[in-house]
Amino acid sequence: MKKIIKIQVILFAFVLASCSDDVDGVKEFDGSLTSVEDFLTPKAVEAMKQLGFVINAGDTPPNIEGVYLVENPTLENTTVVPDYFIGKEFSDIKMTFKNQEGLQIDYESVQSIQNSVGNGSLISGEGDKFSIYLKIKSQIGDAEPADTALAISGTYTNDGIRDLVYITLMLDNKGNPGGVYIENNTGRLLEDKDGFSPKQ
Repeated sequence: MKKIIKIQVILFAFVLASCSDDVDGVKEFDGSLTSVEDFLTPKAVEAMKQLGFVINAGDTPPNIEGVYLVENPTLENTTVVPDYFIGKEFSDIKMTFKNQEGLQIDYESVQSIQNSVGNGSLISGEGDKFSIYLKIKSQIGDAEPADTALAISGTYTNDGIRDLVYITLMLDNKGNPGGVYIENNTGRLLEDKDGFSPKQ
């Protein structure tokens, strides 16, 4: 299975390149915390928890297919130094989830003029709570592409997603020889400002 990703500049304040990679760990992914650690790395999962990201583990996530509007996504926490101030608001994001089958789902988003596409993303959860995980290749100029991650969590309702949060994290900056990337296992946590992302 292939994945193609292009994602907005503001999340890491560097340009992310589109990529096509095999989705590592899909066959072994069972929605458990251990399988999330295997997919991302245990250190990345610990870094996500330290930022305040809640991983909704489980192998019976709700079907969240649809289009949702994340209004005024707001920076709630960061381990990037230096960085934007806590409380900074960014432009609205329209998130689309489709082709959900088992623990795989396709993800798209539009923010201002930036588009993101993640085919073959992973989803976990149970009841009405879920989390989604993507791995991304990023590149600035001629630097070696770095490995980054995007994760989303929330509570599904018939009218939208409650308490939606998303996190961006550096997995492997390849030694950062040019000094252009953020440090490994650092990133940002953002949330919908009013706590509810309505279904469109």
